[in-house]
Amino acid sequence: MNVAEILSVLKRIDFLHGLPEDDLRELARISRADEYPRHHVIFEELDLTKDVYFIVSGVVSLVICTPHVGCRHLTEVRAGELLGWSPLIHQHRTSAMARTLEPTRVLTIDGEKLLEFCRENTAFGFEFMLRTVEVLAQRLRSTRMQLLDTGGVRLPEVVLESD
Repeated sequence: MNVAEILSVLKRIDFLHGLPEDDLRELARISRADEYPRHHVIFEELDLTKDVYFIVSGVVSLVICTPHVGCRHLTEVRAGELLGWSPLIHQHRTSAMARTLEPTRVLTIDGEKLLEFCRENTAFGFEFMLRTVEVLAQRLRSTRMQLLDTGGVRLPEVVLESD
């Protein structure tokens, strides 16, 4: 895909909705299109990482694995959503495995170039990072709900004093 075709795709990504076209054009310049078949591992848990992804079509399962418990599905990332935020916070290893559940198209962005653009264009950078934090908060809420379903000790009802 050329820059114009990638720009056209970026304009349809929910995460980027409402951002100025000039900013999307710069993202297109540092992006490439990739396609993965069903059951393809985009990255493994704890892989060294440098890329950030937007799902164009398809579904990606985020999975964590431990030796004593095995692998557990955390959530699904769908078209229009951000995948692989680790490079944006200088975390150089992935926190989960990303595996396609069906044929999946992504736009892959070099994380270092994206951070450089965020630093140079602070209005874009602030908005992009704010949206990234919203994704992280949603994934944390999802993980928290799974934690409640899987274990822990139920505490007795506690009456709280009102102010």
